[in-house]
Amino acid sequence: MGEIDQELVSMELATIGLLSAIVFGLIAGDAVISANTMAVGIGLPPTVQQSGLTRQSAEEIFVTELSRIAAIPSGVPVPVPRVSSRRTVIGALAEPLKLTDLTVALQDLFGLEPIRVSATIIQRGNGLVMEAIVAQEGHPLQRLSFERPDGDAVALIRQAAITTFAEIAPFRVTLAQLRDVLQDPNLDVGRVRAHAERLLQRDWGVDSDVERSALHSLVSVLALLHGDVDGARDEIRRAEAIDGALPTARSFYALNGSFIGILEGDLLLAERELNRAAQIPMRQIIPVFPAYVEVQRGLISWATGKTDDADAAFQRALEVDPRNNVALIYRHWIAQSRLGIAPNAADRPAIATTLSPQIPGLMASAFLLDPRTRTVSRAR
Repeated sequence: MGEIDQELVSMELATIGLLSAIVFGLIAGDAVISANTMAVGIGLPPTVQQSGLTRQSAEEIFVTELSRIAAIPSGVPVPVPRVSSRRTVIGALAEPLKLTDLTVALQDLFGLEPIRVSATIIQRGNGLVMEAIVAQEGHPLQRLSFERPDGDAVALIRQAAITTFAEIAPFRVTLAQLRDVLQDPNLDVGRVRAHAERLLQRDWGVDSDVERSALHSLVSVLALLHGDVDGARDEIRRAEAIDGALPTARSFYALNGSFIGILEGDLLLAERELNRAAQIPMRQIIPVFPAYVEVQRGLISWATGKTDDADAAFQRALEVDPRNNVALIYRHWIAQSRLGIAPNAADRPAIATTLSPQIPGLMASAFLLDPRTRTVSRAR
């Protein structure tokens, strides 16, 4: 019997050890998963709760605004927003076992500190004020304050969400604003540009080269939308000067530099930057990117009077991306010029197919350029 009891004890110990390893693995997994998130918690005063707005619904509204921005495709990473009051499955298992502190300890041990936004809404007279604290690794705690004199809690939450996210992921928020500006000519480009330039003056902390260089590149497009060619050129140079920029992002900088080269009448620069952009393989990341390389090649040929070469380049662009809007317009302009009709930004062919998605940070996608007169207009 003694041998049987010993075997049973050994089996129980092995089972306990296995279960402990599984639980530890789950908690470690929760620590890693949570580290790539931005947790949002919002407290509400009783008067706001009496109107029917709960804490969880307030957090959901906040996170929905962030998710709309975070969903825009980009190579620059962004934290995944989540509601603090909505626990993960692993977190729900850990809490009754009193293991939530272990998750935090593991994050601290491995430097996996998630971003946390802790906010509360306060009644002030007939209006509302939201006070928020943003905690992110490598940055001092940041206090943000928002007011809504009319007491509209939902509008206040949405306003706070976008401004807060701009402090955490400035590139992605600016990318969303640039996309909106490109789609709506009535939006104030100057205001968006000024906001992005203010973000560039912030305390960036450590490991910020990728996002900072990408934001300079977006500001170059905003500057050109604002009619400031010199400012656009300078922002491209600032983006290029940051050592830690993504290698793939440098293809964007080079192609934009080539575009500016034509605008400034420096075709040697335009050719050199085009060749540099073409050397970086981008098709796996952005399948239509090679089409814009051909578009830029066509613009350089057209600037030197080689109309047939330009038309052939635009045709190659359409072979890569048959819906490419700018290539279709350029081919139309060349056909018109052969009839003695000068290109006109308002003269655009009827597009029979759905337009190819615009790449906001790429000048060859966002603008139309007459390379002979060096005039530029919006592509849409």
